[in-house]
Parts: sequence; C-alpha cells; structure tokens
Amino acid sequence: MFQQIVAVIFVAVFSIYGCEKNREQETFQAVNKTETENKIHAQTEEKVCVLPKETIKKPANLLTLSYSKRKKAFIAMIVPAVLKANCIIDKEREILIKIREKINKGEPLTEKEKKFLTRMKKKYRTKNLDELLIRVNTLPPSLVIAQAAIESGWGTSRFFIEGNNIFGIWTFDNKTEAIQAKNSTARLRKYTSLLSSIEDYYYNINTGWAYRDLRIARLKERDALKLAKYLRNYSILRDEYVRRLQHVIKKNNLQQFDNCIYDNCTVKL
Repeated sequence: MFQQIVAVIFVAVFSIYGCEKNREQETFQAVNKTETENKIHAQTEEKVCVLPKETIKKPANLLTLSYSKRKKAFIAMIVPAVLKANCIIDKEREILIKIREKINKGEPLTEKEKKFLTRMKKKYRTKNLDELLIRVNTLPPSLVIAQAAIESGWGTSRFFIEGNNIFGIWTFDNKTEAIQAKNSTARLRKYTSLLSSIEDYYYNINTGWAYRDLRIARLKERDALKLAKYLRNYSILRDEYVRRLQHVIKKNNLQQFDNCIYDNCTVKL
C-alpha cells in the first residue's frame, strides 16, 4: 500500500506550485557555490541538509500507513511546502531591507518599490517599516514541521484530509470556505494547497499579538528548540505544548531540515 502511495523521486527535486501558481519542477540548490546544482545534499558551512528520500501526493488517508511510515510520508509532504513558504517570505524581506537602505541613504524609491511597500504594510497591518521587518520573517523549518505534525495528528485530522488545514486554523468569516467542526459552532478554514495553509499560519504568527515575543526573539535566535517556548500561547496546553514540540523535533531529527536552502522562488515588486 505504501509503495502505491509513494512516488519516489530524486532527493533534490520536488514538484510543487510556484509563486505564480504554475506547476514546475524545482530544485533544492547547494549553498556551497563550488558544488553543482544537482547535488543530493544542500551544503552549508558547517552542516549538511539531507532532504527526504521520497515525496508523495497527498493520500486520502495517512491512517492506511503504519505509524512509522505515516510520519515519514507526512514529513516528505510537508518539507517542500515549508521551505517554499520560507523562500517567499525571505525574498519579500530582502526587498524590504533594500527599500529601508535606500530610504536611510535618502535615495528615491521607484514606483514599484513604493507600491510594494504600501502593499506589505497593509497586509501586515503596520505603518512602520522597522516593525514591518520584524513581522516579515520566518521560523526554522523544524519548528513549523513539528507544529504541523502535532496540530494535524501527522496528517490524519479530518481538517487536514478534507481541507489542507494543517494547523487547525479557525475562521469567523461566513464568506470563507470552511469545514464545520462536529458538535460545535467552530468552522475551520479550507485551503487549496498545503502551501496556502502554511502561508496563512505564518500570517497568524507574524501579526498575532500572542506571538510578539516570538517575533522579537527570532531576530537573534534561530534554534528551534529555544524558540519553541515562545509558542506556548498557541495551545491551551501552554508549557506542555512546548515540551511536545521539542520532543517531536528531537525524536524525529527535524533540525536537519533547518540547514536546507530552497532558493527557486520569485517575488515580484
């Protein structure tokens, strides 16, 4: 059954939707410029990023797999989308940093830069550029993957299966497509893809008042195990939730993905 679900591909290549929503083959490129782009490992100065050996199309129900295979399959599905989301935000952040540098030097912005800045300020609900740069930022992939695993029950929750809702995000907008929770008035958002679900998760993290301390901490700290403590407000479990996040990260060696560089995305002004 697992072999039928899993489509084995080269470690360095994943087929996912791009920034312009066109399906294309994209490559995890080596950081070390002396290495060729089709190397299996993405090399950093100190560590090696080993990508999942296989990726799969989203199965109807991961419960059909054994627990160990289910976890591997879930990680293989989630990692490309997380790295893609991080890539997009990183590119947006790079543009904003260049804009700030031009402003500090007294250089005029282009019309495209002005529109981009206005658009980003509106999206992230702030008028201050420095605050915007605090909000437009990412988290270590291992931390996002661990939350995805916990919140979706390793991809077995009804909301994940029916609506790509990885993180259990609610909606109170009756116009938003959603899934009705059983025996409750709660409605959980429905997404068109795993990437869109992760992007909405990041929007929540990057704008929500409950994660202000996390946004400040990640400016200097990039260790997922240390940043996990700032997510205690994500669950009513509070400190127990933090312990579970840290356990999932360590138990499944998720920090190996923090060394991965995914740079094949584009963000237009």
